[in-house]
Amino acid sequence: MSTVLTALMLSVIAGVFNGSWGTPPKYMKKWSEEVIWFTFSFFGFLILPWLTIFILSPSAYKLISHLPSNLLLIMFTGGIIFGLSQVFFAIAFKYIGVGINYVINISMGTAGAAIIPFLWHQDLIGTYYFYLQFAGIVLFIIAVCIGAIAGAIRDKGNQSDKTNSKKNKVILYLLIGVFYSILAGIGSACQGITYIIANPEVSRMGISLFHLPILAANVISWVIIFSCAWIPFVIYFLFFIIKNKSYTNYSSPGKIKYWIFSILMGCGFWCGLIFFCKASVVIGGDLAPTITWPLFMVFIILVSNIWGWLTGEWKNAKGKAVFLIWLSIIIFIVAISVFSYSSKMKPKGEHRIVHPVHIRITHKPV
Repeated sequence: MSTVLTALMLSVIAGVFNGSWGTPPKYMKKWSEEVIWFTFSFFGFLILPWLTIFILSPSAYKLISHLPSNLLLIMFTGGIIFGLSQVFFAIAFKYIGVGINYVINISMGTAGAAIIPFLWHQDLIGTYYFYLQFAGIVLFIIAVCIGAIAGAIRDKGNQSDKTNSKKNKVILYLLIGVFYSILAGIGSACQGITYIIANPEVSRMGISLFHLPILAANVISWVIIFSCAWIPFVIYFLFFIIKNKSYTNYSSPGKIKYWIFSILMGCGFWCGLIFFCKASVVIGGDLAPTITWPLFMVFIILVSNIWGWLTGEWKNAKGKAVFLIWLSIIIFIVAISVFSYSSKMKPKGEHRIVHPVHIRITHKPV
């Protein structure tokens, strides 16, 4: 099997994993929301990430103890922000479901991560690269707006036999969900930027000083970021478990099945990222982001919306709502293509621009 085909398959698998992890809560009706997310957090943020590092290279733990304090502070701060954003992402599922939540979150996260680097590379404003990035951001925002409108039409249609006050309440819930999803997207942008700032030095140290495998060296930063993100996430949902005395859920019938669902959520949340990193390693070099990242993003959106259809989110949606959500997805894919193409535009001079949502893979010590 060719290198490119292998990388593409890994990217597709990554997208399937990442687009699926938010679906199991729909089948966990006997557990409260806070118990579901609290339990998932141990697998998604802690157990699986640290287990991955141990499997890839047990000596990676030594690297962490030698990391500069400034890098640790950056990853800690970025991780905390990311953890807060994932709280918003989890809450948004309740209001707008799986499909729209993913479209908005990924769109805002990608757009934000694309525009922020221009704050410290202002001389690039006005270049061809800048205009392509800006075009991609505009397309993402359009996709978000159309997706939100599709959700509003869908929910309004589902409430056709209800009073106006109840219809207004449904629209309010949609707006709340969109707002939470946008906040989650902003936090996701901070997560990507944190990785881009910290990973080059972390991976360089891992490869040159501790002779770690390439994949392990580039995963360590994610492990630290996710571990820090776990702190606000678990505190938030633990508070509501204690407040609502939801811990009694753990003794409910069918709890073994729910624990399995929690593990599957964690696998989708974390393993999608690992498959994507592996795909980038297989491709190698600057070509990796332009091939693997677009496919990864597209399959996250497609798979999450397929789950939305299968779980009945669009069961009673009218033709206009269905048309708009697919239009939103198509615009999203076009935006991904624009970003992918823009990554080939190498700005002249000393600047080496790396797209904030790309995984930078270091092949040899610098």
